[in-house]
Amino acid sequence: MLLSCLWLLVGSSAHAEAPSADDVLASMRAALAEAMGTLAAATEPAYAASYAVVDHRGLTIQGSHGAHAGLVPEHYRHVDVDVRVGSMALDSTHKIRDEGFFSETPRDSYFVGFEGPLDPLRRLLLRGTDDAYRQARARLVKVRSNEVVKVAREDTSADYSLAPAVTRRELPGPVAIDNAAWQKLTREVSAIYLEYPEVYDSAVQLVVTEDDRWFVNNEGTSVLDGYRHVRIATWGETVAEDGMSLSVYDYVDVADVAHLPDRARIEAMVRQVAGRVVALRHAPLVDPWTGPAILRGRAAGVFFHEIFGHRVEGHRQKDEDEGQTFTQRVGQPILPAFLSVVDDPTIARLGSEDLNGHYAVDDEGVAAERVSLVERGILRNFLMSRAPIEGFGRSNGHGRRQPGNAVVARQGNLMVQADGVVPYAELHKRLVDEIKRQKKPFGLVFDDISGGFTFTGRSTPNSFVVSPVTVWRVYPDGRPDELVRGVDLIGTPLTTFARILAAGGDTEVFNGVCGAESGWVPVSASSPSLLVQEVEVQRREKGNDRPPLLPAPGGAQ
Repeated sequence: MLLSCLWLLVGSSAHAEAPSADDVLASMRAALAEAMGTLAAATEPAYAASYAVVDHRGLTIQGSHGAHAGLVPEHYRHVDVDVRVGSMALDSTHKIRDEGFFSETPRDSYFVGFEGPLDPLRRLLLRGTDDAYRQARARLVKVRSNEVVKVAREDTSADYSLAPAVTRRELPGPVAIDNAAWQKLTREVSAIYLEYPEVYDSAVQLVVTEDDRWFVNNEGTSVLDGYRHVRIATWGETVAEDGMSLSVYDYVDVADVAHLPDRARIEAMVRQVAGRVVALRHAPLVDPWTGPAILRGRAAGVFFHEIFGHRVEGHRQKDEDEGQTFTQRVGQPILPAFLSVVDDPTIARLGSEDLNGHYAVDDEGVAAERVSLVERGILRNFLMSRAPIEGFGRSNGHGRRQPGNAVVARQGNLMVQADGVVPYAELHKRLVDEIKRQKKPFGLVFDDISGGFTFTGRSTPNSFVVSPVTVWRVYPDGRPDELVRGVDLIGTPLTTFARILAAGGDTEVFNGVCGAESGWVPVSASSPSLLVQEVEVQRREKGNDRPPLLPAPGGAQ
């Protein structure tokens, strides 16, 4: 996405006193009231507007090969100004049909500092409002013309919905990290990889994120809150003899440093990653194949996020360029009757794990809600921003964005729930039985998935590709499960969902970030292990370079 940026440093004195968080909020409210007082009386009035400021502070500490590999701080303050012109029925945000993506005017992006008086911030907000109003008014002309020359829309719902005003002031404290101690730990623990000469590159890193957010809109909503996230992660890479690059990544995400693992657990995580990288380097390839499989909990969570979650985001039901897989399926079965799916951003922890997709108020100033998407196999709801769709006229608090992007409906904490679960050992036995029933030479178990992507539009096949990290081949004759490599999981959603046979009782959580039209947002997905009657895999892309010719210093000759 193309962005035009304006940088404004507020106050240059090193001794300038930073304004309080409440002062910033008050300044934003005053600027918005002044702007709307003028624009509401314009010939083409602005009927809705909001300001959002995110103060982002980040720190990455990394060790690699037994050495300190970097301490990288970052700090910026981003301002978003949103203005709507027209009416709730048809406004300046309405999609202009058959207009290419790059024909849109780039969204203005603003960065500001807080080190001095607040007058420059207020000046920037007013200037940003003026710019946003001009762009919105010009775009509304195109919207109205487009509506005249195009066929009638299939979904005639409005472009905007009102929501109750929210007042929230809950700013978390700073993340207390001992930089020197973590530099020492990441450096020393990263040296473990030196014991594994077949691991060609590796690192251990701590990533800290602190976001403070201010939000106001013309409905009276006033929010001051924040997001805290700490990740301890490690990865190792190698190259197989056939040129395939292989990597394994493991991590622990927490919202509170008190939940970080101790050194012994981090060392164990590093050894597990290193051992898996070496094992994958010697693992056999799997040819293209179809047959029964188990998706373990984290793998099943990512699978549902990619294949199901994006297809129930509200704006995709209204956009006629989308495949609209589930638009007309409300009240109908789309999953087996023993499965239900909810998305609940209000939950901060599931069991012992912090959830990345937790928030209390979304990026349109709407209180987050638990949304029951599928109840015992029946589709009931969609994830909604303030953009209504036919049959769903209000937001349920899922309007989200990365700063600098326009808001759309997104996932938060997606949770797959199952009735009649069985222990994993029984699920594995049922997989073996299914292999025998289908007379297949083997089945597969997908232990973990690094990510994937899905096509939801009409101009491309409505399919998905998911990239497993660890895959096991399961034989029907009692041989031990065998680690394999080189496969991607592919398919189409409706066919795959119809083939889920059973669920285990071992719910696991995948924490990550998801990229879509509104940028990258933190999410989680949780699920029990799932037995699937048939999946399809294809060969994964690989390189052609040989492994390194020179051994690592101190490595095997």
